[in-house]
Amino acid sequence: MRRKTALFQKIHQLEASSHRPLDYVREEFLCADGKAQIDIRLYDGLELFDPLSMGRQKELNGDIYAFIDAKLYAIPTHLPIRLCFHGALPDGTQQEVRALLQEHYLFVLRDKRLDLRINRIKIVSLALLGVALLALYFALELFISEALFMELLSIAGSFAIWEAVDCWLLERKSMDLEYLYAGQAALSEITFVDD
Repeated sequence: MRRKTALFQKIHQLEASSHRPLDYVREEFLCADGKAQIDIRLYDGLELFDPLSMGRQKELNGDIYAFIDAKLYAIPTHLPIRLCFHGALPDGTQQEVRALLQEHYLFVLRDKRLDLRINRIKIVSLALLGVALLALYFALELFISEALFMELLSIAGSFAIWEAVDCWLLERKSMDLEYLYAGQAALSEITFVDD
């Protein structure tokens, strides 16, 4: 128990001595114009496009998306984003990168919107099922003496309602956040700097 308490104390001290999240964002990302800038270095030898993609199905290197997603996680969703690529790229390639980034994040945005719709349907379905089963339980309680069946009906109804609440309170919050991150990325300004 002492070890656990000591560990908690050390963690609290570490948290108190470190930057607050907003200070970190202000120092690392925020620019004078109020946008949070994510800098992406295009180093020599970097394969900008996925080597397996081609033609109309051309796609950026997955490492670029992973890097952007990891940085987006730290930035509050209310801040506008600027993706700034550092390195030499021809103008045609710059337009292609812009189009691929926007296409990718619009696809992710649509996917997250679909997840939210499915979650809403799941919440409503489970809540209605739970209410119906509990209503049936209370209606049949007076007429049926089969305890096992009635107990199963009560458990199923209660479980369905709790699952609906869980989907609404826990799942939906993270889905909303993922949707906002995808929207933030889809709306981002994309710039190129030849360093």
